[in-house]
Amino acid sequence: MRPVRSLLYVPANRREWVADAAANGADGYIFDLEDAVPLDEKAAAREVVADCLPTFTGVDAAATVRVNAPDTGLLEADLDAAVRPGLDALVVPKLTGPTDVQRVAHVLTYLERVRDLDERVDIVALPETADGFRRAHDICAASDRVTALVGATSRGADVERALGFEWTDEGHERQYMLSKLVMDGRAAGVDQLVSGPRLDVDDEEGLRREARRARELGYTGFQVIHPDQIPVVESVFTPDPEEVQRCRDLVASMNEADAESGRGAIRIDGEMVDLAHVRRAEAIIERAKTFDVGE
Repeated sequence: MRPVRSLLYVPANRREWVADAAANGADGYIFDLEDAVPLDEKAAAREVVADCLPTFTGVDAAATVRVNAPDTGLLEADLDAAVRPGLDALVVPKLTGPTDVQRVAHVLTYLERVRDLDERVDIVALPETADGFRRAHDICAASDRVTALVGATSRGADVERALGFEWTDEGHERQYMLSKLVMDGRAAGVDQLVSGPRLDVDDEEGLRREARRARELGYTGFQVIHPDQIPVVESVFTPDPEEVQRCRDLVASMNEADAESGRGAIRIDGEMVDLAHVRRAEAIIERAKTFDVGE
Protein backbone atom coordinates (compact mmCIF):
# COMPACT_ATOMS: atom_id res chain seq x y z
CA MET A 1 0.00 0.00 0.00
CA ARG A 2 1.27 3.45 -0.89
CA PRO A 3 2.43 5.71 1.99
CA VAL A 4 -0.42 7.41 3.80
CA ARG A 5 -0.66 10.06 6.48
CA SER A 6 -4.45 9.94 6.79
CA LEU A 7 -6.85 7.01 6.38
CA LEU A 8 -10.51 8.02 6.37
CA TYR A 9 -13.15 5.50 7.42
CA VAL A 10 -16.21 5.42 5.17
CA PRO A 11 -19.17 3.14 6.03
CA ALA A 12 -19.65 0.94 2.97
CA ASN A 13 -23.43 0.94 3.33
CA ARG A 14 -23.48 4.65 2.43
CA ARG A 15 -23.22 4.51 -1.35
CA GLU A 16 -22.99 8.26 -1.87
CA TRP A 17 -20.16 8.55 0.68
CA VAL A 18 -18.18 5.74 -0.93
CA ALA A 19 -18.71 7.07 -4.46
CA ASP A 20 -17.60 10.59 -3.48
CA ALA A 21 -14.86 9.59 -1.02
CA ALA A 22 -11.93 10.79 -3.12
CA ALA A 23 -13.23 14.35 -2.97
CA ASN A 24 -12.28 14.48 0.73
CA GLY A 25 -8.58 14.61 -0.11
CA ALA A 26 -7.27 11.95 2.27
CA ASP A 27 -4.22 9.88 1.43
CA GLY A 28 -6.33 6.75 1.77
CA TYR A 29 -9.81 5.42 2.50
CA ILE A 30 -11.10 2.47 4.50
CA PHE A 31 -14.46 1.36 3.11
CA ASP A 32 -15.83 -0.40 6.14
CA LEU A 33 -17.77 -3.64 5.87
CA GLU A 34 -17.24 -4.45 9.53
CA ASP A 35 -18.34 -2.54 12.65
CA ALA A 36 -19.86 0.47 10.88
CA VAL A 37 -22.34 -1.72 8.98
CA PRO A 38 -25.32 -3.47 10.65
CA LEU A 39 -25.61 -7.19 9.96
CA ASP A 40 -28.74 -6.80 7.86
CA GLU A 41 -27.00 -4.22 5.61
CA LYS A 42 -23.77 -6.10 4.95
CA ALA A 43 -24.94 -7.67 1.70
CA ALA A 44 -25.96 -4.27 0.34
CA ALA A 45 -22.65 -2.78 1.52
CA ARG A 46 -20.75 -5.46 -0.40
CA GLU A 47 -22.62 -4.45 -3.55
CA VAL A 48 -21.59 -0.83 -2.99
CA VAL A 49 -17.94 -1.85 -2.61
CA ALA A 50 -18.06 -4.04 -5.71
CA ASP A 51 -19.66 -1.27 -7.77
CA CYS A 52 -17.51 1.64 -6.58
CA LEU A 53 -14.01 0.21 -6.21
CA PRO A 54 -13.24 0.13 -9.95
CA THR A 55 -13.77 3.90 -10.06
CA PHE A 56 -10.71 4.28 -7.80
CA THR A 57 -8.39 2.80 -10.40
CA GLY A 58 -5.82 5.50 -11.10
CA VAL A 59 -6.94 7.71 -8.20
CA ASP A 60 -4.00 9.15 -6.26
CA ALA A 61 -5.12 7.67 -2.95
CA ALA A 62 -5.13 4.24 -1.35
CA ALA A 63 -8.47 2.44 -1.57
CA THR A 64 -8.81 -0.20 1.15
CA VAL A 65 -11.66 -2.28 2.50
CA ARG A 66 -12.05 -3.39 6.10
CA VAL A 67 -13.50 -6.87 5.97
CA ASN A 68 -15.15 -8.74 8.81
CA ALA A 69 -12.96 -10.76 11.15
CA PRO A 70 -11.78 -14.24 10.11
CA ASP A 71 -13.96 -16.00 12.72
CA THR A 72 -17.28 -14.35 11.80
CA GLY A 73 -18.30 -16.46 8.81
CA LEU A 74 -18.58 -13.23 6.79
CA LEU A 75 -15.02 -12.97 5.53
CA GLU A 76 -15.37 -15.04 2.35
CA ALA A 77 -18.30 -12.99 1.03
CA ASP A 78 -16.41 -9.78 1.87
CA LEU A 79 -13.37 -10.95 -0.07
CA ASP A 80 -15.50 -11.90 -3.06
CA ALA A 81 -16.96 -8.39 -3.14
CA ALA A 82 -13.77 -6.45 -2.44
CA VAL A 83 -11.06 -8.10 -4.51
CA ARG A 84 -11.34 -6.34 -7.85
CA PRO A 85 -9.66 -3.51 -9.79
CA GLY A 86 -9.21 -0.38 -7.68
CA LEU A 87 -8.44 -2.19 -4.41
CA ASP A 88 -5.04 -1.42 -2.91
CA ALA A 89 -5.30 -3.34 0.35
CA LEU A 90 -7.54 -5.23 2.73
CA VAL A 91 -7.75 -4.16 6.35
CA VAL A 92 -8.13 -7.38 8.32
CA PRO A 93 -9.37 -6.83 11.90
CA LYS A 94 -9.29 -8.79 15.15
CA LEU A 95 -6.31 -10.88 14.10
CA THR A 96 -5.18 -13.51 16.57
CA GLY A 97 -2.11 -14.92 14.85
CA PRO A 98 -0.27 -15.58 11.59
CA THR A 99 -2.72 -18.24 10.37
CA ASP A 100 -5.41 -15.55 10.00
CA VAL A 101 -3.12 -13.60 7.68
CA GLN A 102 -2.09 -16.68 5.72
CA ARG A 103 -5.72 -17.65 5.20
CA VAL A 104 -6.53 -14.26 3.69
CA ALA A 105 -3.33 -14.26 1.62
CA HIS A 106 -4.18 -17.63 0.07
CA VAL A 107 -7.63 -16.42 -0.98
CA LEU A 108 -6.13 -13.24 -2.40
CA THR A 109 -3.69 -15.23 -4.51
CA TYR A 110 -6.57 -17.28 -5.93
CA LEU A 111 -8.84 -14.31 -6.63
CA GLU A 112 -6.08 -12.27 -8.22
CA ARG A 113 -5.35 -15.13 -10.59
CA VAL A 114 -8.91 -16.00 -11.61
CA ARG A 115 -9.86 -12.32 -11.99
CA ASP A 116 -6.67 -11.47 -13.87
CA LEU A 117 -5.81 -8.53 -11.62
CA ASP A 118 -2.70 -6.59 -12.58
CA GLU A 119 -1.95 -5.16 -9.14
CA ARG A 120 -1.27 -7.18 -6.02
CA VAL A 121 -3.58 -6.59 -3.07
CA ASP A 122 -1.78 -5.85 0.20
CA ILE A 123 -2.89 -6.57 3.75
CA VAL A 124 -3.18 -4.00 6.54
CA ALA A 125 -2.94 -5.93 9.80
CA LEU A 126 -5.28 -4.83 12.59
CA PRO A 127 -4.56 -6.95 15.71
CA GLU A 128 -7.38 -5.99 18.05
CA THR A 129 -7.10 -9.05 20.30
CA ALA A 130 -4.75 -9.81 23.18
CA ASP A 131 -3.25 -12.69 21.21
CA GLY A 132 -2.92 -10.46 18.18
CA PHE A 133 -0.91 -7.88 20.10
CA ARG A 134 1.23 -10.58 21.68
CA ARG A 135 1.99 -12.11 18.27
CA ALA A 136 2.20 -8.91 16.23
CA HIS A 137 5.64 -9.71 14.85
CA ASP A 138 4.50 -13.14 13.65
CA ILE A 139 1.41 -11.58 12.09
CA CYS A 140 3.51 -9.09 10.13
CA ALA A 141 5.97 -11.79 9.06
CA ALA A 142 3.24 -14.23 8.01
CA SER A 143 3.03 -12.86 4.46
CA ASP A 144 4.87 -10.33 2.37
CA ARG A 145 1.45 -8.89 1.59
CA VAL A 146 1.42 -7.27 5.04
CA THR A 147 2.62 -3.75 4.31
CA ALA A 148 1.01 -1.84 7.17
CA LEU A 149 0.22 -2.42 10.84
CA VAL A 150 -2.44 -0.57 12.83
CA GLY A 151 -2.24 0.30 16.50
CA ALA A 152 -5.86 1.28 17.08
CA THR A 153 -6.52 3.63 19.99
CA SER A 154 -10.14 4.82 19.92
CA ARG A 155 -11.99 5.14 23.22
CA GLY A 156 -14.34 2.30 24.14
CA ALA A 157 -13.51 0.14 21.13
CA ASP A 158 -12.18 -3.40 20.64
CA VAL A 159 -8.65 -2.71 21.85
CA GLU A 160 -9.78 -1.27 25.17
CA ARG A 161 -12.03 -4.27 25.74
CA ALA A 162 -9.43 -6.81 24.62
CA LEU A 163 -6.67 -5.48 26.88
CA GLY A 164 -8.89 -4.34 29.76
CA PHE A 165 -7.37 -0.89 30.20
CA GLU A 166 -9.26 2.31 30.97
CA TRP A 167 -8.89 4.88 28.18
CA THR A 168 -7.49 8.27 29.22
CA ASP A 169 -6.73 11.34 27.20
CA GLU A 170 -3.13 11.25 28.41
CA GLY A 171 -2.70 7.82 26.82
CA HIS A 172 -0.30 6.25 29.34
CA GLU A 173 -2.30 3.02 29.32
CA ARG A 174 -1.82 2.65 25.55
CA GLN A 175 1.85 3.50 25.29
CA TYR A 176 3.27 0.01 25.82
CA MET A 177 0.91 -1.51 23.26
CA LEU A 178 1.69 1.18 20.70
CA SER A 179 5.44 0.93 21.29
CA LYS A 180 5.39 -2.86 21.03
CA LEU A 181 3.63 -2.72 17.68
CA VAL A 182 6.23 -0.29 16.33
CA MET A 183 9.05 -2.62 17.36
CA ASP A 184 7.30 -5.76 16.11
CA GLY A 185 6.33 -4.18 12.81
CA ARG A 186 9.75 -2.72 12.10
CA ALA A 187 11.47 -5.97 13.06
CA ALA A 188 9.29 -7.78 10.51
CA GLY A 189 10.07 -5.25 7.80
CA VAL A 190 6.78 -3.33 7.99
CA ASP A 191 7.51 0.38 8.14
CA GLN A 192 4.03 1.79 7.57
CA LEU A 193 2.50 2.13 11.03
CA VAL A 194 -0.90 3.70 11.59
CA SER A 195 -2.57 4.73 14.84
CA GLY A 196 -5.91 6.33 15.78
CA PRO A 197 -8.70 7.14 15.35
CA ARG A 198 -9.88 9.79 17.79
CA LEU A 199 -13.65 9.87 18.20
CA ASP A 200 -14.18 13.45 19.35
CA VAL A 201 -14.45 15.18 15.99
CA ASP A 202 -14.69 18.68 17.51
CA ASP A 203 -11.55 18.38 19.64
CA GLU A 204 -8.93 19.53 17.14
CA GLU A 205 -6.22 20.11 19.74
CA GLY A 206 -6.82 16.69 21.30
CA LEU A 207 -6.48 15.10 17.87
CA ARG A 208 -3.29 17.02 17.17
CA ARG A 209 -1.85 16.04 20.56
CA GLU A 210 -2.66 12.34 20.11
CA ALA A 211 -1.34 12.27 16.55
CA ARG A 212 1.90 13.90 17.67
CA ARG A 213 2.35 11.31 20.41
CA ALA A 214 1.88 8.56 17.84
CA ARG A 215 4.41 10.18 15.50
CA GLU A 216 6.93 10.47 18.34
CA LEU A 217 6.56 6.73 19.01
CA GLY A 218 7.32 5.92 15.37
CA TYR A 219 3.93 5.92 13.66
CA THR A 220 3.68 7.26 10.13
CA GLY A 221 -0.06 7.89 9.84
CA PHE A 222 -3.41 8.10 11.64
CA GLN A 223 -6.93 6.84 11.03
CA VAL A 224 -9.68 9.46 10.93
CA ILE A 225 -13.45 9.19 11.10
CA HIS A 226 -14.42 12.59 9.68
CA PRO A 227 -13.07 14.67 6.78
CA ASP A 228 -12.49 17.63 9.12
CA GLN A 229 -9.77 15.61 10.85
CA ILE A 230 -7.72 15.11 7.68
CA PRO A 231 -5.86 18.47 7.61
CA VAL A 232 -4.84 18.18 11.26
CA VAL A 233 -3.50 14.66 10.87
CA GLU A 234 -1.66 15.39 7.64
CA SER A 235 -0.04 18.48 9.15
CA VAL A 236 1.35 16.30 11.96
CA PHE A 237 2.67 13.51 9.73
CA THR A 238 4.05 15.68 6.93
CA PRO A 239 7.78 16.37 7.30
CA ASP A 240 8.49 19.96 8.32
CA PRO A 241 10.15 21.87 5.43
CA GLU A 242 12.76 23.38 7.76
CA GLU A 243 13.64 19.92 9.09
CA VAL A 244 13.88 18.60 5.53
CA GLN A 245 16.27 21.39 4.59
CA ARG A 246 18.32 20.72 7.72
CA CYS A 247 18.57 17.07 6.65
CA ARG A 248 19.71 18.06 3.16
CA ASP A 249 22.37 20.33 4.64
CA LEU A 250 23.53 17.55 6.95
CA VAL A 251 23.88 15.07 4.10
CA ALA A 252 25.71 17.62 1.95
CA SER A 253 28.11 18.52 4.77
CA MET A 254 28.87 14.89 5.51
CA ASN A 255 29.47 14.13 1.82
CA GLU A 256 31.79 17.11 1.55
CA ALA A 257 33.74 16.13 4.67
CA ASP A 258 34.04 12.55 3.48
CA ALA A 259 35.27 13.63 0.07
CA GLU A 260 37.85 16.01 1.53
CA SER A 261 39.31 13.99 4.37
CA GLY A 262 37.44 10.69 4.69
CA ARG A 263 36.12 11.63 8.11
CA GLY A 264 33.30 9.43 9.43
CA ALA A 265 32.01 12.00 11.92
CA ILE A 266 31.80 15.79 11.81
CA ARG A 267 30.52 18.59 14.01
CA ILE A 268 27.43 20.48 12.85
CA ASP A 269 25.79 23.19 14.97
CA GLY A 270 27.65 21.92 18.02
CA GLU A 271 26.60 18.29 17.59
CA MET A 272 28.65 15.35 16.40
CA VAL A 273 26.98 13.49 13.53
CA ASP A 274 28.00 10.34 11.71
CA LEU A 275 26.70 7.83 9.16
CA ALA A 276 23.71 6.86 11.31
CA HIS A 277 22.51 10.48 11.31
CA VAL A 278 22.97 10.64 7.55
CA ARG A 279 20.81 7.57 7.03
CA ARG A 280 18.10 9.02 9.24
CA ALA A 281 18.28 12.31 7.33
CA GLU A 282 18.03 10.48 4.00
CA ALA A 283 14.91 8.66 5.20
CA ILE A 284 13.28 12.00 6.10
CA ILE A 285 14.22 13.42 2.70
CA GLU A 286 12.68 10.44 0.91
CA ARG A 287 9.45 10.77 2.89
CA ALA A 288 9.35 14.46 2.08
CA LYS A 289 9.59 13.64 -1.62
CA THR A 290 6.61 11.29 -1.26
CA PHE A 291 4.47 14.17 -0.06
CA ASP A 292 6.04 16.88 -2.24
CA VAL A 293 7.62 18.76 0.65
CA GLY A 294 10.44 21.20 -0.04
CA GLU A 295 10.83 20.34 -3.71
